[in-house]
Amino acid sequence: MKNFDPDFIGRLITMSAHRMAYFITRSLQANNYSITHEQLVILKIIHCHEGISQKELAEKLDRDKTSIARSINLLESDHKVVRVNLKEDKRINSLYLTKDGKKLCEELEPIFDNIKNDIQEGFTPEEISTIVSFLKKITNRITELESKL
Repeated sequence: MKNFDPDFIGRLITMSAHRMAYFITRSLQANNYSITHEQLVILKIIHCHEGISQKELAEKLDRDKTSIARSINLLESDHKVVRVNLKEDKRINSLYLTKDGKKLCEELEPIFDNIKNDIQEGFTPEEISTIVSFLKKITNRITELESKL
């Protein structure tokens, strides 16, 4: 592999994703919240899907179960999330926000909206729609290619 292509779309997407996550985490810290971007996303998903299993959460985030378990452990130790074993299958944990977790989600909503608006500033709604469409198309293409491996 002789040529380095700085404009390779995969590299640019990865760089953008990492920088965005870092910016969101730093913005939360600047507002005196000791929570990471990933933890915020997990809280938001649990808030929208009370009782979601860890496996379903990992699938929604396209992350491995081990890294999700680590994040859940931290959120649980901070009393933001609680795991409840299903009576039918003790191996399955359903996830719920605690009272503190719900309060945190409500507090973070306007802050996250401001961060999102800052990131998207300068883009028209059409450009955002186009970016979303392209990213979905790339994701679908990669999923298609993976199925052939």
